Amino acid sequence: MDRGWYARLFLVLAVCLGGAYLVYPSYYYFTKATAEERDDNTKFCDAMPPGMYCSRFNLGLDLQGGVHLVMGVRVEKAVESRLDRLAEEMRDTTDEKAPKLADISRARDSTVINVKLAEGTSPEAFTKYLRTDFEILQIQSEKDGVFALELTDAETKYVQDMAVEQAIKTIRNRADRLGVTEPTIARRGTNNVLIQLPGVKDPERAIDLIGRTAQLAFTIIEEDATQVFANIPEDSLPKDVVRRTDSQEGADGQSLSEIYFELPEGREIEVRALLENQLPDNRRLAFGVLRGEGQEKILRTYVLNSSPGITGDYLTQARVSQDSEVPSEYFVSMTFDTKGARIFEKLTESNVKRRMAIVLDGKVNSAPVIQERIGGGTARITLGGSIDPQASFQEAKDLTLVLKAGALPAPVEIQEKRQVGKSLGQDSVKQGTWAIAIGFILVVVFMLAYYKMSGLFANVALVLNVLLVLGALALFDATLTLPGMAGIVLIIGMAVDANVIIFERIREELRDGRSARIAVDAGYSKAWSTIVDSNVTTLIAGVVLMQYGSGPVRGFAVTLIIGILCSMFTAIVVTRLIFDFYVKRLNQKPLSI
Repeated sequence: MDRGWYARLFLVLAVCLGGAYLVYPSYYYFTKATAEERDDNTKFCDAMPPGMYCSRFNLGLDLQGGVHLVMGVRVEKAVESRLDRLAEEMRDTTDEKAPKLADISRARDSTVINVKLAEGTSPEAFTKYLRTDFEILQIQSEKDGVFALELTDAETKYVQDMAVEQAIKTIRNRADRLGVTEPTIARRGTNNVLIQLPGVKDPERAIDLIGRTAQLAFTIIEEDATQVFANIPEDSLPKDVVRRTDSQEGADGQSLSEIYFELPEGREIEVRALLENQLPDNRRLAFGVLRGEGQEKILRTYVLNSSPGITGDYLTQARVSQDSEVPSEYFVSMTFDTKGARIFEKLTESNVKRRMAIVLDGKVNSAPVIQERIGGGTARITLGGSIDPQASFQEAKDLTLVLKAGALPAPVEIQEKRQVGKSLGQDSVKQGTWAIAIGFILVVVFMLAYYKMSGLFANVALVLNVLLVLGALALFDATLTLPGMAGIVLIIGMAVDANVIIFERIREELRDGRSARIAVDAGYSKAWSTIVDSNVTTLIAGVVLMQYGSGPVRGFAVTLIIGILCSMFTAIVVTRLIFDFYVKRLNQKPLSI
């Protein structure tokens, strides 16, 4: 036996041991691990023998159940947010050479900033200012010293694309914090996001956390704007909507009569349509819970400035805190960065004795009166009392989770929602396992019956091929889906396909009267080009499927690619090693094939 044979032997043994080493954690996880070890990856890794690699392959949504979502990103809201930040930059500019501006505003639901020039400011100076400091804005129109500005087309497209990409990143961060293993989160179409969360134990909570926008804003309440509601006829109000009048202390210390409406939760859309028609464009409505302890929630209306004073973009920390006076109540304390602290301090200083709404995802969480300037850059979100302290704590914890993971850049809407039951996944696993077993047995029996001893060599390589495929899936933390299991069944047939070509070549050489040793050498050398050609073309198809497919298609493609590479190794290297040992070492002249 030559040195090359021993080198190949050591290579095959090393690959076999490596495959077994990689597959063992997956074998342990699915057959022996306790429920606690399955839920906690740290405990699962601790259960492995010392030095054991604890990576494993995971089951996809269709094999272990979970949640399938398609969410649409409202990119137009991301454009509006971008305009608000640009308007804030214009207001806060400290450049003495900048033109003086009398007013900067954006109408409700508009993608246009209206800029009114101060007395004595020339339009030419403002136009030059835009070109140098705000080149991403373009002039839509100009009339009587009021410029209507909008984003350039290129910037609008960039903001919309980034909104979807940031939404994908934020959703992935939230899924990681939920502990979801191998979630599928990918762009679908222009503004949609595909989300698959396999193995989640509380689907409704997962959907709530994943889909929560977590957009936080601190906005001044415009008490005087509610006076326009006094002229709305009582009989034009929707059913169960009640108008109330309350006295509040205004910014100048004078009593201010405020008008607002109470309405049951779920009636916001029709009330909004009625009331917003009465408001100027620079004001907007928001709803907040007025009372809801032990009864149906009642909402009240607030009139807010259309531009928030400060948003959650400046948050650096959010944590759960417990009320020292009422231990059953929890709140979320927040800290702003340096710039955010400066903006928050300026906002509170200029609005002392006015109410500031803390708005989370479009609803007013609370509306405290600003008693004095607030420095330090800290604030809190109260969650209200709860009969169950654990429920209050969980609510605060969930809110902290989404705030830490980051707010979505724009609101999202659930366009498609499916829940795959765990029992359905178990049935899929069972049926897929049976398909693999039956396919494996049929291939083994055929190879033994048709190729005799040589068929046995091919079956040994086939067993090793399946081991290597599972080991590779575990190495790359891949997700095994139902199409992936179909890919394994296909690989079992493809793994012996190369051996069939080789064996038929060897038969031809033996029929021509050549010895077993020469026939084996000629069979492998002549079949090489055919095997490479067929596998490379299939490999190209697999790469294309993985690149442009998503979800189950990618699962099938990954399994197919890994299987092709493993089958070429086992069919060419492993079986050749066995043939060389059988023919050259044992000197078996009548080759059984």
